[in-house]
Amino acid sequence: MAPYHAACTRMMRADYCGDGTPHTVIGTPVQLFDRAGIIPQIGSDFGSFEAAWGPDGAVCIAHARVPAFPREAILRACPRLAAAGPCTEDAIWTRPGALLGNRS
Repeated sequence: MAPYHAACTRMMRADYCGDGTPHTVIGTPVQLFDRAGIIPQIGSDFGSFEAAWGPDGAVCIAHARVPAFPREAILRACPRLAAAGPCTEDAIWTRPGALLGNRS
């Protein structure tokens, strides 16, 4: 479960690039779900899909969690995410390395 723990830590901190830089603020709610089915994907009434996550940060990003950190700035800081292309909820099931997904 170590890879899931690492992915969860990156997700909670919105550490998209996996370099230790957080892109969130305390108290911002998130809803997560995982590939293993420990926390199942439930309804879509909690915000919109944000990103798919792996142990090294986001695998892809649909939108930034907090407006103060725009998606475009995150993609500039993390070129591998810019190269990842469009990101939808299906990414958790289809992208290599994706273990978790979240809504915010």
